[in-house]
Amino acid sequence: MARKPRVNDPGFYHIVNRGVNGAEIFNEKEDFFKFMELMLKTKYDYKVIFHAFTILPNHYHILLETTLPNLSEAMRFLNSAYAAWYNYKTGRVGHLWKGRFESYMMFDDNHSWKVIKYIERNALALGLVDDIKDYDYQSLALRLKKNKFNDIIQGSMIFQKPLEEYIEWLNKPLEKFELEEIYNEPRIIKVDGELKVIRKKISDFFEEYDEKKDAILAAKEAGYKYTEIARYLGVSSGYINKILKSEK
Repeated sequence: MARKPRVNDPGFYHIVNRGVNGAEIFNEKEDFFKFMELMLKTKYDYKVIFHAFTILPNHYHILLETTLPNLSEAMRFLNSAYAAWYNYKTGRVGHLWKGRFESYMMFDDNHSWKVIKYIERNALALGLVDDIKDYDYQSLALRLKKNKFNDIIQGSMIFQKPLEEYIEWLNKPLEKFELEEIYNEPRIIKVDGELKVIRKKISDFFEEYDEKKDAILAAKEAGYKYTEIARYLGVSSGYINKILKSEK
Protein backbone atom coordinates (compact mmCIF):
# COMPACT_ATOMS: atom_id res chain seq x y z
CA MET A 1 0.00 0.00 0.00
CA ALA A 2 1.34 3.43 -0.92
CA ARG A 3 2.26 5.65 2.00
CA LYS A 4 -0.03 8.62 2.55
CA PRO A 5 1.80 11.91 2.09
CA ARG A 6 2.68 13.80 5.24
CA VAL A 7 1.65 17.43 5.45
CA ASN A 8 5.22 18.66 5.06
CA ASP A 9 6.10 16.33 2.20
CA PRO A 10 7.37 18.10 -0.93
CA GLY A 11 4.40 18.97 -3.10
CA PHE A 12 1.99 21.67 -4.30
CA TYR A 13 -0.01 23.70 -1.77
CA HIS A 14 -2.61 26.46 -2.00
CA ILE A 15 -1.83 28.83 0.88
CA VAL A 16 -4.17 31.51 2.23
CA ASN A 17 -3.80 33.94 5.12
CA ARG A 18 -5.84 36.94 6.21
CA GLY A 19 -5.43 39.96 8.43
CA VAL A 20 -6.75 39.56 11.97
CA ASN A 21 -10.45 40.49 12.17
CA GLY A 22 -10.44 41.06 8.42
CA ALA A 23 -8.18 44.11 8.77
CA GLU A 24 -6.31 45.50 5.77
CA ILE A 25 -2.63 44.69 6.17
CA PHE A 26 -1.43 45.83 2.75
CA ASN A 27 -2.25 49.52 2.52
CA GLU A 28 0.49 51.10 0.44
CA LYS A 29 2.75 50.11 -2.44
CA GLU A 30 5.58 49.79 0.09
CA ASP A 31 3.65 47.06 1.93
CA PHE A 32 3.03 44.97 -1.18
CA PHE A 33 6.66 45.38 -2.26
CA LYS A 34 7.95 44.33 1.17
CA PHE A 35 5.87 41.15 1.07
CA MET A 36 7.18 40.34 -2.40
CA GLU A 37 10.72 41.01 -1.21
CA LEU A 38 10.13 38.47 1.56
CA MET A 39 8.66 36.02 -0.95
CA LEU A 40 11.96 36.22 -2.84
CA LYS A 41 13.92 35.51 0.33
CA THR A 42 11.59 32.61 1.14
CA LYS A 43 12.12 31.22 -2.35
CA TYR A 44 15.89 31.27 -2.02
CA ASP A 45 16.24 30.26 1.63
CA TYR A 46 13.63 27.50 1.66
CA LYS A 47 13.93 26.30 -1.96
CA VAL A 48 10.24 26.79 -2.75
CA ILE A 49 8.74 27.51 -6.16
CA PHE A 50 5.97 30.10 -6.34
CA HIS A 51 3.67 29.06 -9.18
CA ALA A 52 1.05 31.81 -8.68
CA PHE A 53 0.11 34.45 -6.13
CA THR A 54 -2.01 37.48 -5.49
CA ILE A 55 -1.65 39.95 -2.64
CA LEU A 56 -4.88 41.74 -1.76
CA PRO A 57 -5.52 44.47 0.83
CA ASN A 58 -6.57 42.08 3.61
CA HIS A 59 -5.29 38.65 2.52
CA TYR A 60 -3.16 36.73 0.07
CA HIS A 61 -3.33 33.54 -2.00
CA ILE A 62 -0.25 31.57 -3.03
CA LEU A 63 0.20 28.37 -4.98
CA LEU A 64 3.64 27.09 -4.12
CA GLU A 65 5.67 23.94 -4.51
CA THR A 66 8.00 22.75 -1.80
CA THR A 67 11.07 20.80 -2.85
CA LEU A 68 11.96 19.96 0.77
CA PRO A 69 9.76 18.89 3.71
CA ASN A 70 9.65 22.46 5.05
CA LEU A 71 6.24 24.00 4.27
CA SER A 72 5.60 25.04 7.87
CA GLU A 73 9.04 26.59 8.28
CA ALA A 74 8.83 28.50 5.00
CA MET A 75 5.41 29.96 5.72
CA ARG A 76 6.27 30.72 9.33
CA PHE A 77 9.20 32.80 8.11
CA LEU A 78 7.17 34.65 5.46
CA ASN A 79 4.28 35.49 7.77
CA SER A 80 6.31 36.37 10.86
CA ALA A 81 8.87 38.46 8.96
CA TYR A 82 6.15 40.55 7.33
CA ALA A 83 4.23 40.90 10.61
CA ALA A 84 7.35 42.11 12.44
CA TRP A 85 8.15 44.62 9.69
CA TYR A 86 4.56 45.89 9.42
CA ASN A 87 4.07 46.23 13.18
CA TYR A 88 7.34 48.14 13.51
CA LYS A 89 6.44 50.40 10.60
CA THR A 90 2.97 51.23 11.90
CA GLY A 91 3.67 51.13 15.63
CA ARG A 92 1.01 48.50 16.21
CA VAL A 93 1.29 45.56 18.61
CA GLY A 94 -0.29 42.14 18.65
CA HIS A 95 -1.09 39.52 16.06
CA LEU A 96 -1.26 40.69 12.46
CA TRP A 97 -2.59 37.49 10.91
CA LYS A 98 -5.91 35.78 11.55
CA GLY A 99 -4.08 32.55 12.23
CA ARG A 100 -1.16 30.34 11.32
CA PHE A 101 -2.21 30.00 7.65
CA GLU A 102 -4.62 27.83 5.69
CA SER A 103 -3.09 25.24 3.39
CA TYR A 104 -4.67 22.96 0.83
CA MET A 105 -2.81 20.14 -0.86
CA MET A 106 -2.90 19.77 -4.64
CA PHE A 107 -3.09 16.25 -6.02
CA ASP A 108 -2.70 16.76 -9.78
CA ASP A 109 -1.91 19.39 -12.42
CA ASN A 110 -5.55 19.86 -13.35
CA HIS A 111 -6.32 20.86 -9.77
CA SER A 112 -3.33 23.21 -9.72
CA TRP A 113 -4.40 24.95 -12.94
CA LYS A 114 -7.86 25.65 -11.53
CA VAL A 115 -6.30 27.17 -8.43
CA ILE A 116 -3.94 29.28 -10.54
CA LYS A 117 -6.89 30.74 -12.44
CA TYR A 118 -8.76 31.33 -9.18
CA ILE A 119 -5.75 33.13 -7.69
CA GLU A 120 -5.02 35.29 -10.75
CA ARG A 121 -8.70 36.30 -11.08
CA ASN A 122 -9.14 37.29 -7.42
CA ALA A 123 -8.46 41.01 -7.80
CA LEU A 124 -10.75 41.15 -10.83
CA ALA A 125 -13.49 39.23 -9.02
CA LEU A 126 -13.28 41.61 -6.06
CA GLY A 127 -13.63 44.65 -8.34
CA LEU A 128 -10.16 46.02 -7.61
CA VAL A 129 -9.49 46.30 -11.35
CA ASP A 130 -11.56 46.18 -14.54
CA ASP A 131 -8.84 44.46 -16.55
CA ILE A 132 -6.96 41.46 -15.17
CA LYS A 133 -3.72 42.87 -16.61
CA ASP A 134 -3.97 46.00 -14.46
CA TYR A 135 -3.40 44.47 -11.02
CA ASP A 136 0.23 44.94 -10.02
CA TYR A 137 0.53 42.54 -7.09
CA GLN A 138 0.04 39.12 -8.62
CA SER A 139 2.00 36.61 -10.66
CA LEU A 140 0.53 37.74 -13.98
CA ALA A 141 1.98 41.22 -13.43
CA LEU A 142 5.46 39.73 -13.16
CA ARG A 143 5.04 38.16 -16.59
CA LEU A 144 3.87 41.46 -18.06
CA LYS A 145 6.51 43.79 -16.61
CA LYS A 146 10.19 43.49 -15.86
CA ASN A 147 11.08 44.49 -12.30
CA LYS A 148 13.17 43.36 -9.34
CA PHE A 149 10.57 40.79 -8.30
CA ASN A 150 10.46 38.76 -11.53
CA ASP A 151 12.45 35.91 -9.99
CA ILE A 152 9.58 35.16 -7.60
CA ILE A 153 7.90 33.16 -10.36
CA GLN A 154 11.07 31.69 -11.84
CA GLY A 155 10.26 28.04 -12.58
CA SER A 156 6.50 28.59 -12.35
CA MET A 157 4.20 26.34 -14.34
CA ILE A 158 2.39 29.43 -15.65
CA PHE A 159 5.18 29.73 -18.24
CA GLN A 160 3.90 26.52 -19.82
CA LYS A 161 1.28 28.69 -21.52
CA PRO A 162 2.42 31.44 -23.94
CA LEU A 163 1.58 34.86 -22.49
CA GLU A 164 -1.27 35.77 -24.86
CA GLU A 165 -2.80 32.32 -24.48
CA TYR A 166 -2.43 32.57 -20.70
CA ILE A 167 -4.24 35.92 -20.54
CA GLU A 168 -7.01 34.66 -22.81
CA TRP A 169 -7.39 31.59 -20.58
CA LEU A 170 -7.49 33.73 -17.42
CA ASN A 171 -10.22 35.92 -18.88
CA LYS A 172 -12.58 32.93 -19.00
CA PRO A 173 -14.20 32.64 -15.54
CA LEU A 174 -14.17 29.36 -13.68
CA GLU A 175 -17.34 27.30 -13.91
CA LYS A 176 -19.46 26.98 -10.78
CA PHE A 177 -18.45 23.35 -10.27
CA GLU A 178 -14.78 24.32 -10.55
CA LEU A 179 -15.21 26.98 -7.87
CA GLU A 180 -16.91 24.43 -5.64
CA GLU A 181 -13.95 22.11 -6.08
CA ILE A 182 -11.59 24.88 -5.00
CA TYR A 183 -13.75 25.86 -2.03
CA ASN A 184 -13.74 22.22 -0.95
CA GLU A 185 -10.09 21.38 -1.47
CA PRO A 186 -8.52 18.86 0.91
CA ARG A 187 -7.55 20.94 3.93
CA ILE A 188 -4.66 20.79 6.34
CA ILE A 189 -5.67 21.32 9.96
CA LYS A 190 -4.14 21.03 13.41
CA VAL A 191 -5.61 18.37 15.72
CA ASP A 192 -4.17 17.86 19.21
CA GLY A 193 -0.99 19.59 18.14
CA GLU A 194 -0.59 17.45 15.02
CA LEU A 195 -1.14 18.52 11.41
CA LYS A 196 -3.42 16.32 9.31
CA VAL A 197 -4.96 16.43 5.85
CA ILE A 198 -8.75 16.30 5.44
CA ARG A 199 -9.06 14.33 2.23
CA LYS A 200 -12.85 14.29 1.92
CA LYS A 201 -14.60 17.25 0.33
CA ILE A 202 -17.65 18.74 2.04
CA SER A 203 -19.80 17.45 -0.81
CA ASP A 204 -18.70 13.88 0.02
CA PHE A 205 -20.39 14.07 3.41
CA PHE A 206 -23.71 15.15 1.91
CA GLU A 207 -23.54 12.29 -0.59
CA GLU A 208 -22.71 9.81 2.17
CA TYR A 209 -25.41 10.79 4.68
CA ASP A 210 -29.16 10.93 4.06
CA GLU A 211 -29.83 13.42 6.86
CA LYS A 212 -28.43 16.92 6.43
CA LYS A 213 -27.71 17.19 10.15
CA ASP A 214 -25.61 14.01 10.09
CA ALA A 215 -23.62 15.29 7.12
CA ILE A 216 -22.97 18.61 8.87
CA LEU A 217 -21.82 16.92 12.07
CA ALA A 218 -19.56 14.50 10.17
CA ALA A 219 -17.97 17.34 8.20
CA LYS A 220 -17.45 19.32 11.42
CA GLU A 221 -15.89 16.31 13.15
CA ALA A 222 -13.54 15.86 10.19
CA GLY A 223 -12.26 19.40 10.68
CA TYR A 224 -14.41 21.71 8.56
CA LYS A 225 -15.75 24.92 10.09
CA TYR A 226 -19.46 25.67 10.19
CA THR A 227 -18.76 28.77 8.07
CA GLU A 228 -17.22 26.57 5.35
CA ILE A 229 -20.16 24.17 5.44
CA ALA A 230 -22.58 27.09 5.26
CA ARG A 231 -20.75 28.50 2.23
CA TYR A 232 -20.97 25.13 0.49
CA LEU A 233 -24.73 24.98 1.15
CA GLY A 234 -25.23 28.63 0.22
CA VAL A 235 -26.74 29.50 3.59
CA SER A 236 -25.76 31.49 6.68
CA SER A 237 -23.97 30.05 9.70
CA GLY A 238 -27.11 30.86 11.67
CA TYR A 239 -29.09 28.58 9.40
CA ILE A 240 -26.62 25.77 10.11
CA ASN A 241 -27.22 26.21 13.84
CA LYS A 242 -30.96 26.15 13.20
CA ILE A 243 -30.65 22.82 11.35
CA LEU A 244 -28.60 21.31 14.16
CA LYS A 245 -31.15 22.38 16.77
CA SER A 246 -34.31 21.53 14.85
CA GLU A 247 -33.46 18.21 13.20
CA LYS A 248 -33.40 15.27 15.58
